[in-house]
Amino acid sequence: MAIADEVKAPQNAEDYDIGDESGTARSGGKKKMSKGSKIFTFSALGVFAVCIAILAVNGYQNYEAVQNHKDIKVIYNEASKKDEMAPAVTEAPVVSDSDTQEIIRQPLVISSAAEEMLAINKDYAGYIYIPDVLSEAVVKGQDNEYYLDHNIYDQKRSCGTVYADFRNNVNDYRDLQSDNIVLYGHNQKDGTMFGNMDYYKWDSKYWLKNPFIYFDNLYESGTYVIISSFVTNTDPAHDNGNVFDYLNYINFDDTTYTYEKFIDEITTRSQFHTGIDVNEDDKFLTLSTCAYEWNEARHVIVARRLRPGETTDSIDTTNFTVNPNPKWPAIYYKYNGGSYSG
Repeated sequence: MAIADEVKAPQNAEDYDIGDESGTARSGGKKKMSKGSKIFTFSALGVFAVCIAILAVNGYQNYEAVQNHKDIKVIYNEASKKDEMAPAVTEAPVVSDSDTQEIIRQPLVISSAAEEMLAINKDYAGYIYIPDVLSEAVVKGQDNEYYLDHNIYDQKRSCGTVYADFRNNVNDYRDLQSDNIVLYGHNQKDGTMFGNMDYYKWDSKYWLKNPFIYFDNLYESGTYVIISSFVTNTDPAHDNGNVFDYLNYINFDDTTYTYEKFIDEITTRSQFHTGIDVNEDDKFLTLSTCAYEWNEARHVIVARRLRPGETTDSIDTTNFTVNPNPKWPAIYYKYNGGSYSG
């Protein structure tokens, strides 16, 4: 007998053996699905539907985030062309009275690009750019939580927005700005936000390709040279109770958050040494994003602002070396072996 003849699908209702009037199935008839089986089946279908809905929402939001990224980049670049044609404004203080040493400053003028961005979001604080790595608008809110899950259009989105630490003084005369401006951004798999910062970890010599960060605030353009890239812990349990709280080095002091300790930590932890000199009068920019070497890890990049008279062409990059023994948290050595010998 052919296989097709062994099992014949019922053609009409009479082909089903549904049991007698008492509800008892006759021998050889099709068994009724139990109540528990029905509940399980419907529950499974419900979970499946929810999962599909979540994936659809996430997929749309990721697509939306990429489109917003492209749109904002175009808006900013177009508006910046107006600023390139405007005369430069010198913000150097002028001493008007030798006795009182009163300082008179020229008024800060908001750039055309900043005006365009402020019309989109009143919390707009600047724009950060690294060629081939990232290009993002930066906001600064009332805390360090809101923009973790709100985009630049003030919509609740998991991708969030790159934002400055709310304690930072970003938009002011240069000498009054924070010693270290700290920016946070998600490590997006699509490469937006701080998603491409990993290149500085994957390629030990990537710094030689892109050593500079360009950060424009509301009033002026700033250029920074990267001096450190490292991965650190945020959970004390991952480093024998220790945490390098780099995010609290906003304004250096003489006790807890000293300039000397900051430089020592970012130098010993860095995966490379640039040979770029630093001093206490320098201004710094720190980028922080998630890392996945272990739970709650962070990848941090630190740069110093170019000083008056310095240009990207005048920065000497020939002293670059790979750090043979960077300082890692204890959890790294637990899983990878080795130790730090500082």
